[in-house]
Amino acid sequence: MKKKVAIVGAGVWGRTHAFLYREHPEVELVGICDHDRERAKRFAEEFETPNVFEDHRLMLDRLDFDAVSVVTPDFAHGEIVVDCANAGKDILVEKPIATTREDLIRISKAVKANNIRVMTDLHNRWSPPFAVAKQMLDDGELGTPVSAYFRLNDVLWV
Repeated sequence: MKKKVAIVGAGVWGRTHAFLYREHPEVELVGICDHDRERAKRFAEEFETPNVFEDHRLMLDRLDFDAVSVVTPDFAHGEIVVDCANAGKDILVEKPIATTREDLIRISKAVKANNIRVMTDLHNRWSPPFAVAKQMLDDGELGTPVSAYFRLNDVLWV
């Protein structure tokens, strides 16, 4: 049986999640939520997602699904993640999981109280350049690092 998944956030990372869900044989993308209704409608058409919402609370009330990707601007994660946890949805949230200590405490309490799974998406952790460098360090090929600096040229600011 396929897992029914919804996405909150129809921006760049929301699209990335949707591409991956569309290709996964055990996932059905059933809804999209974004405060910009027109953007959400375009997203829904592109990914053949039947349900469009502007408010995540309405989506939680009206749509049957198992899990949710939260891919909104960082400052918005706290409230959305808490509401999804309280609705019993498993959650994949883009990093950072929260931007304040208070939000993190609220999220932790909601996750524990509702016995749901939550995971923070650390997409660069599995990116080939980073994974190869980590493996080289683990294998002793590079010695002991003293300092490191890197810069991503395609950084998206939220």
